Amino acid sequence: MAGKMTSGEKELAYNLTVIYGMSIFSMVILYRFFTGLSSGSPISDKTERGVAQVPHIEDTMMLIKERRSIMPKDFNGDKLETKDVETLLEAANWAPTHKKTEPWRFTVIAGSESLSDYLGFIDSWYQDHKEGVSDKDYQAFLNKYQGISTSWPEQVSHLVVIGMKRQALLDKRLPEWEEICATAMAVQNLHLAVTSLEGVAGYWSSHTWCKEARDSPELAEHLGLEREDRVFGAFVLGKYDTTKKFRSKRGDWREKIRWRMDDRE
Repeated sequence: MAGKMTSGEKELAYNLTVIYGMSIFSMVILYRFFTGLSSGSPISDKTERGVAQVPHIEDTMMLIKERRSIMPKDFNGDKLETKDVETLLEAANWAPTHKKTEPWRFTVIAGSESLSDYLGFIDSWYQDHKEGVSDKDYQAFLNKYQGISTSWPEQVSHLVVIGMKRQALLDKRLPEWEEICATAMAVQNLHLAVTSLEGVAGYWSSHTWCKEARDSPELAEHLGLEREDRVFGAFVLGKYDTTKKFRSKRGDWREKIRWRMDDRE
């Protein structure tokens, strides 16, 4: 009868199916193995489907040691793509957070006009509160503002103003120092992610030059925060010439460590 296979044909079809299936399975295993080698991440027997491999400790240490604070004077004026800024902010969002309060709040300012408006708000704050600021601090602000107001709008790509919700969850109010630490760790995540992007530079401006305005409830409200929330300056982002090398050093970590261990260790 047409279309009916003999027993021999059935056996052959079955064997071919098994061989084809095993071939596909082997190809998948080999692909994962070699892509793991090329990325520096060996495949583990304990890997779960869909879980990315963690980097080698050598890669992690290299990333940490390569992190640099690069100032706007070394920016070349080129702008970051929005998708890259979003990647940086996602990295920041994965910071450790006690009780999962996630207190960090970022205001992203991009474009010369928007940057000038932000700096102009700070300048206006000082004009309106001049009487409450010491002459020394006011003069220090003017000296710094003069340079920043002309350089940042042209050189800086994005300004990520760093805010912190004092009480991010309705039913939880953690000690303030814990929320400050969580926010700082989010900024460190952002900084490390910047290091991973080719030609991207940045640094955390603590806004000491405008500390009175920085700590004011007016600036918090201007950024959409509550009056009790905090502002810790801004992360200044830009592009730089990768032919430039930025060096740094640290003292020996052993000089800053004390061990307390059992004698048997």
